[in-house]
Amino acid sequence: MRERANRRAWQPPRWLAWFINYGTENLTGPELRQRRTLNVLSALIPISGLSYANLYLTRDAGGLWPAAVAALLFCLFAIWPFIASRNELAAWIFGAAVAVIVQALLVWMLGRESGLHLYFLSIPAIAVVCFGTKRVGLLIGLTAVCAGALTYSETMLMEPAAFIRVDDGLLRFLQVSAFVVVTVYVALGVFVGFLYADRAERALEIEYARSEDLLYSLLPQEIAERLKAEPNTTIADSLPNVAIVFADIANFTPISAKLDPQEVVQFLNKVFREFDALADRLELEKIKTIGDAYMVAAGMPNSVGDPAHRAAQMALDMLEIAEAHATIVPEGLQIRIGMHVGPVVAGVIGNRKLFYDVWGETVNTASRMESYSEPGRILLTPAAREQLGEDFSFEKRGEIEVKGIGPVETWWLTGRV
Repeated sequence: MRERANRRAWQPPRWLAWFINYGTENLTGPELRQRRTLNVLSALIPISGLSYANLYLTRDAGGLWPAAVAALLFCLFAIWPFIASRNELAAWIFGAAVAVIVQALLVWMLGRESGLHLYFLSIPAIAVVCFGTKRVGLLIGLTAVCAGALTYSETMLMEPAAFIRVDDGLLRFLQVSAFVVVTVYVALGVFVGFLYADRAERALEIEYARSEDLLYSLLPQEIAERLKAEPNTTIADSLPNVAIVFADIANFTPISAKLDPQEVVQFLNKVFREFDALADRLELEKIKTIGDAYMVAAGMPNSVGDPAHRAAQMALDMLEIAEAHATIVPEGLQIRIGMHVGPVVAGVIGNRKLFYDVWGETVNTASRMESYSEPGRILLTPAAREQLGEDFSFEKRGEIEVKGIGPVETWWLTGRV
């Protein structure tokens, strides 16, 4: 177990980590991955060039020129990260030009039988892996050059250059190694590209699902779909018969003064979460919470045949929830509720922190009913009382003077029949 933990905790040497991350300070996402890949390749390609240079020198006395070209590859690609950190376009052109020219020189010197012309296949792939697909024109041009060089090498450069002496064993080795290296590199390049693409796609799917859930938690699904279909449209609906319920925790200010902030939030969150679940179960639309006040509506965004009945059921169940949680605070938990029914205007305003809101005299009256209600009771207007009919039990409170409205005949909603 300890050995496994040590393997997982392995970190590259500081100098290697510095080289891999050179020039990546301000990069993120695909650009960061591409630059790190470029830095790694700028080390691996020269190592490959040095190994070939050593092979040319040890296997053939006339292999000085191929060895010199391979060493040149080392010298030039070693500075690739430093160019890329200053000018990415210059690095793109530099890398493509050096790779094509050096490879062309090697193929010209060693001929088709060396198989080195197959490396032309990998040059466009390296460009995509290291720089992405942003410069399509340059990539098409590079691909055309490499295809032309590969075709020319295959059809015209039959034998090594006259000044090069190379035995058949070395040519066969170079050919086989070219087959293997190019195949492995192209396969790895495609694999890595699709691996990152798959990961990015799956991450996007997860984030999309999260954003959808968040959107639908802020807005009714019908409204969210309308905004997604037409982002610049104005959502404004006139609804003829909506039941509005306002609930407010009685004596909340003195209660919250005795609790620390975290306890206040936990207390409200616990109660309001149950209100949310109740609204979902009864198919009501939660509008918003304002401090310790909770607002919910029946009959929006889509009209229903019995909005008052749904709202009354919600109000009575809210009283039961408050009673069930009475021990949360020492003073006990009681809520005041007001309800009214009538026409409203509903919609979404602005383009930040969106939520589906509702306006109109119906909303104002329902809010007043809550203000004039009493702890543990539900106060109704004549319109709400009329729509509920005889399906619920009531207690007449009588006429009260409501600020901004005037005298209103009111009833207490006391239960179900």
